[in-house]
Amino acid sequence: MITILVIALALCAVILLYMAVRGRRNQSGDSQPVDLDGFRTLIDREDELFLKARLPRSKFFSLKRERILVTIKYVKRIAHNASSVMHTGNVSRMDLAPEVASTAAQVTELAAWIRLYCIFAMAKLCLEYAIPSLQLTPARLVPKYESLCRTISHLKELQKQTPIPLPAAI
Repeated sequence: MITILVIALALCAVILLYMAVRGRRNQSGDSQPVDLDGFRTLIDREDELFLKARLPRSKFFSLKRERILVTIKYVKRIAHNASSVMHTGNVSRMDLAPEVASTAAQVTELAAWIRLYCIFAMAKLCLEYAIPSLQLTPARLVPKYESLCRTISHLKELQKQTPIPLPAAI
């Protein structure tokens, strides 16, 4: 059991390192839309308990691993979008209008926190993939991402006359 845990942690470390390096390289890419309802469904533990009660153990673990892989894709997309927003927010922080600069600072800080939550979520998901009987939910990610979306919308309203485009797909 200890060997499996060490291998799982090493795998998590490699994936997190790869994600961090890749995120640094692609900071200013286009944003990709995120289906938050679909993401909520994937991380819903009541849905997981329903499936666990209805399926044989091996089938449930197989399905759970598939769901974890899809959830990882969502988390990667959220991390990518947060990175893109951080880049744009840093540019907008230099705006002459104090309210725009202040809101851009909020957006940048919130995006940085979301990137951090994504790293923790990836670690949890990797561990849960290795040991499917665990229940580690990246539930804090959805409300934080929704908050980022609202703050970006507010910043867009403040920047209507500014030509710096914010990611539209979020």
